[in-house]
Amino acid sequence: MAKSRKVSVVDGYTALKAAQHAVKPKARVEPAQLSPLKSGDSEQPSELQKLGAHVTRTAVPAKQLIECYECGYKFQLHGKAATTNCSKCRATLELANHTIDRKWNGPLKTAGTIHITADGIVETGDLIANDIILEGAIEAGTVRAMRTLELRSGARFSEHNIKAPDLVIAPGGTVALLEPAEYRDIEIAGTLRAHLHATGVVCVRSSGCFEGKLLTAHLSIEDGGGLIATVEIR
Repeated sequence: MAKSRKVSVVDGYTALKAAQHAVKPKARVEPAQLSPLKSGDSEQPSELQKLGAHVTRTAVPAKQLIECYECGYKFQLHGKAATTNCSKCRATLELANHTIDRKWNGPLKTAGTIHITADGIVETGDLIANDIILEGAIEAGTVRAMRTLELRSGARFSEHNIKAPDLVIAPGGTVALLEPAEYRDIEIAGTLRAHLHATGVVCVRSSGCFEGKLLTAHLSIEDGGGLIATVEIR
């Protein structure tokens, strides 16, 4: 006599609940997916955590614009370094920033920034940098910025001893140029009295004021900025 076999009937609700409690199989990690531990690492969670994880941020090396102080060639440098080589003339360029806060004598070249503080006095020597910030004194020698010369309150200099393509007058600074001068871009956040020719853009900030005579192709004045000048736009 054949034995009877019970047939279980599963309704839709029971099937749905069973599916919700089902455990997904864990992903298998092949040995080739793991990187060997480096010296000094105590554990290796990063590679495991990255499996199945979303990438939220990517680190990009720092990028800076370098202008060779030997030949004037401009190029971009990725990352940070103490020195680099010009892509054109192959000269070795120093990239460090320097602060002069006392009497200084002698030459100084860098593709970084030279900051001459209020206590800094350049007695002799030729100073060259990509950017120069001046709030001290230039008694002799020359100061040449490959990009921007920033003049702050208290800056003392002779116009024959400074040279730069771009000029910035910092907030609170008052500068008077006795002789006609030519720059590319000029940003005025303090007070500037001069006879200027700008080949690029002149921007008078809300805290700035320009007095004198100005010849430029582009002029921008923020709300609150002052202009007491004869202006020729061409």
